[in-house]
Amino acid sequence: MTVGDCLKYWKEQYVDVPLRPKTQALYTSTVIKHLSDAFPGRPISEISVKQWVDFFSRQEKENPRRARQLLSQARTALNWCIRRQVIDSCAIMRISPRDVGVRSETGSRVLTYSELARIWVGIERSTAATSNKLLHQMLILWGSRVSELRLAERKEFDLEEGVWTVPKEHSKMNTVIRRPIFEQIKPLLERAMETYDQILFPGADIKQPITISAANRYMLRIREGMDIGYWRAHDFRRTLVTRLSEDGVQPHVTEKMLGHELGGVMAVYKKHDWIEDQRTAYELHADKLFWHIRKLSD
Repeated sequence: MTVGDCLKYWKEQYVDVPLRPKTQALYTSTVIKHLSDAFPGRPISEISVKQWVDFFSRQEKENPRRARQLLSQARTALNWCIRRQVIDSCAIMRISPRDVGVRSETGSRVLTYSELARIWVGIERSTAATSNKLLHQMLILWGSRVSELRLAERKEFDLEEGVWTVPKEHSKMNTVIRRPIFEQIKPLLERAMETYDQILFPGADIKQPITISAANRYMLRIREGMDIGYWRAHDFRRTLVTRLSEDGVQPHVTEKMLGHELGGVMAVYKKHDWIEDQRTAYELHADKLFWHIRKLSD
């Protein structure tokens, strides 16, 4: 069997069966996409450690973080094939992920408002689809998880009550999340509603949400056009809560904004969504961001 044969079997028998759709999409956009055509026509048993090392060395030059991720995922897939006795062995198992690329960021980046403003302007000036631009600008403002907004449908937004209700199916914690539709984000939401139908952030297929891989590629393009170091969309969440905490917003409010479950000493607050307190905090965050955006234009 070739590398492509093994990955195809792994996908059909494992990835597409018990794994969640988000995990399926992750594997499809990474290891399956980048390794399925590796060593075409070569039996996997004939690929040496040196040849694998050379392959991942080329990947390192393109993207060090992705190279390590690809190796880790490839080892997972091919080890599964070994355990299923689809193949006897694979030299890739002799390479440690720590020997390839660099470790992915663990989530330590907190952006400044000046940096957020530059990202916002970069998005605004880009030639991407409206849905992709709106998705990421609203992520900056709401600080939600990418999937919560990417999969959002029109019915989740109550403009009269001013509340966005994330269904548990779209929530990482499998719980309903309620956030306010605050003043500064309302025009962006209304634009999405005027432009699209039930799916507010569609991809190439207008009836399907934009894929996580397409969203990630877009952020990569924006990031590569700037000189502010490595960041990712998930950092918008960390930046939101850090900057608001610096301004005195209480932890039980910022945790609700992030969609976290309250535990420990904050469990007393868990029965309340603190919508109005969230609204005040969101408006403060947006005011600061838009001040810096205007400053860039001066």
